Amino acid sequence: MVAEQLTAPDPETLVSEAKTAFRDGAMLTVQARCEVEYEGRTSGYLGPGDRILVAKPDGTFLVHQPTGHKPVNWMPGGGSVSARTSENEAVLLARRTNPSERVEVRILEAHGLTRYDATDGATYEESGTEAEMHEYIDQNPDVLEDGLRIVEHERESKYGFIDFFARDEAGTPVVVEVKRIQATLNHFDQLQRYVSLYEEGDASPHGGGVTAGEDVRGMLVAPSASERVRRALRDNGLEFVELSEFDTDAKGATEAKLTDF
Repeated sequence: MVAEQLTAPDPETLVSEAKTAFRDGAMLTVQARCEVEYEGRTSGYLGPGDRILVAKPDGTFLVHQPTGHKPVNWMPGGGSVSARTSENEAVLLARRTNPSERVEVRILEAHGLTRYDATDGATYEESGTEAEMHEYIDQNPDVLEDGLRIVEHERESKYGFIDFFARDEAGTPVVVEVKRIQATLNHFDQLQRYVSLYEEGDASPHGGGVTAGEDVRGMLVAPSASERVRRALRDNGLEFVELSEFDTDAKGATEAKLTDF
């Protein structure tokens, strides 16, 4: 492992160091005031601001703002990253051909540059799996709601396995769907279908103990959910419970797209 750092490199030095890093298969990070343009499935512009730029040997390119864990712009691996000067400014360009996309960063002022010759052959081993979430909830139903009592776990239905059938403190039936990743609209649709099965008495023998005309609550459990998903749940009389302790944002997480930002 070799790391080299430069403070406030001028445009020519930055471009030269970047080209050498790309040629040698090193990681490059740049701390800079910059502006960003994106062209591809859509088009976009990000005005001047202080950011961290990351270029990886596989062509991955990330633009990070000072807050938030997601990049504001990015290019996945499989493409290329190049450097050049233009009008006495350093420019980093990440692009790929399938689909045709490009992220161009014009560096207005470079604060620092790090070249990192890194090696990493380790395989990520994830803990906090969905099965562990199920076990945790089964043993600690109060983390979802005080007084909640689990009645059934993983009951097969025509739509798949229903994670939990429970009853709340007042005895109202509760259908619980558990997701290891950030909740999506597909998960919301899945919960809706399961709730309808219990309402119709088709989810398990004798309707899982649900009597005709009895209200059934639906509860989606995940490490996080977007406001759009939370709103869809609220609008349809369903609920969301956040188990943030399982939010590792690791390989199980859904990948963000440029249109998410």
